[in-house]
Amino acid sequence: MTLVSASAQTSETETEELTIAIEQAKNYCEAIADQAKDARIAWQMRALFDVEHQMKAKITELDAKIAELRMWVKRRDEILQRAEGHVVNIYANMRPDAAALQLTSLDDETAVSILLQMKARKASSVLAELASERAAYLTDLMAELTARKAAKQSMGVSQ
Repeated sequence: MTLVSASAQTSETETEELTIAIEQAKNYCEAIADQAKDARIAWQMRALFDVEHQMKAKITELDAKIAELRMWVKRRDEILQRAEGHVVNIYANMRPDAAALQLTSLDDETAVSILLQMKARKASSVLAELASERAAYLTDLMAELTARKAAKQSMGVSQ
């Protein structure tokens, strides 16, 4: 046997082994194709269920936020209704120091209601006459109520 014929015989053997290996791989792939398809479908279904669960959780969270915003809007409306127009006009026509003195004896929500319905310039004059702690507290309440209203309007939540 010559080197060339030995090399050719080795090459033929390797080719046959490679062909057999390819055939075995092909047979294996065909044999497990249905199982792989079923596993892929099961994985996709699990992924869909997970996404659905996350979506339901987000919807629940958003519903809770909407309910909270509605509660704040209702509270703000109730506060604003505590002092109707004529009461606000009375306070608006008072001197700032006199109005401030009267506001100190009112409950917080009524005071905030009156201040929110006054023109900004007049309300700021009255707040300037109040004790700094009371003025800061009432201003915080007013800011909180107006921020909640603005958030509700930006989200497009209806009452």
